[in-house]
Amino acid sequence: MLFARLSTSLLRLARTGLVAGCAFTVVHAGGIKSERLLASILRRTPEATLVAVGEQFKRAETAAAEIPMAEAFFGVGHSMEPLYASKTAIVVAPIPFKDLEKGMTVVYVNSRGRLVAHSLTGDLPRGWIAQGVANSEEDDDLVTKENLVGVIIMAFAEMHSDGRVALTKNLIAKGRLAANRT
Repeated sequence: MLFARLSTSLLRLARTGLVAGCAFTVVHAGGIKSERLLASILRRTPEATLVAVGEQFKRAETAAAEIPMAEAFFGVGHSMEPLYASKTAIVVAPIPFKDLEKGMTVVYVNSRGRLVAHSLTGDLPRGWIAQGVANSEEDDDLVTKENLVGVIIMAFAEMHSDGRVALTKNLIAKGRLAANRT
């Protein structure tokens, strides 16, 4: 999922040459197949809070204002379905690179200067592998200390994700996820 950062930080990144602009593309394919990895992602990726239509970003901005150095983003695309639908607003907080864990969903700046929100699927000596939950392939870019923006800590959406509920129920039934998950 590509995200637009609607704040002064985008201007700061643009001035440094890291962000040339935020273009939005729709990516949808086969998706992550590993149930163990999907369960890890569900455990570490906050479920979206339902809000009135058109209120997603306003709620994310309000929440981000209460958290030191957190920022609000608005997402467009399908790469993170069923976790997040297009038009989900997220709150992202900085995190030390050394504290990243497999299954976390992060925002980073890819090599084309676009903000991307994808889940961490593995680590290598040079950085973390990321992938959209609905994408059949890993991202071309690694998440590194230099391009990491932060981790998703909250999300706001105008509609419930039936896909997330179905995935969660399936993983609970198979014993991959604790039953207290929604």
